[in-house]
Amino acid sequence: MDVYDKISDLLWQKGVEFKTHRHEAVRTIEDAKRIAPALVPALLKTVAFKIKDSFWVLAAVRSQDRIDYRKLAAAFHVNRRQLRTLGAEEVESELGYEVGGVGPIPVREDVKAIFDVNLRNLGTIYCGSGRNTRTLELKFTDLLAAAGGCEHPIARESSEGEAGKTA
Repeated sequence: MDVYDKISDLLWQKGVEFKTHRHEAVRTIEDAKRIAPALVPALLKTVAFKIKDSFWVLAAVRSQDRIDYRKLAAAFHVNRRQLRTLGAEEVESELGYEVGGVGPIPVREDVKAIFDVNLRNLGTIYCGSGRNTRTLELKFTDLLAAAGGCEHPIARESSEGEAGKTA
């Protein structure tokens, strides 16, 4: 059973209503803008991290935002140097998510989800499903509950010239 199947099963078990949108493979936000532009305004970008000698983190922000590593480390009460980003191969081999399909729904006990506080205003959102050819649509409140995640300000503050950039 791959991550997509585990996520789908988890959502069904928790009684979460969701839709799956199938599309060409998406690996970046730029791909999403080209392939599925209607999803982008409410699309979550999820980045995987590892806290040294501890657990994995799935950090979700709006697609146009960037993660502030200091804020993310502070949310978990660790030093910034303990937080490490994962390469594409490691995300797939260690966590099972395809690049472009990383979503903020943990399917293992050693993975935690964290959501930027700016997401709570979105209502319906789109996020990775584990596969880069499928995007989930569901209510943010349902996602937060199903993921067992927490909310914290983890997005960088926008500055002039940076507002339109993506990671």
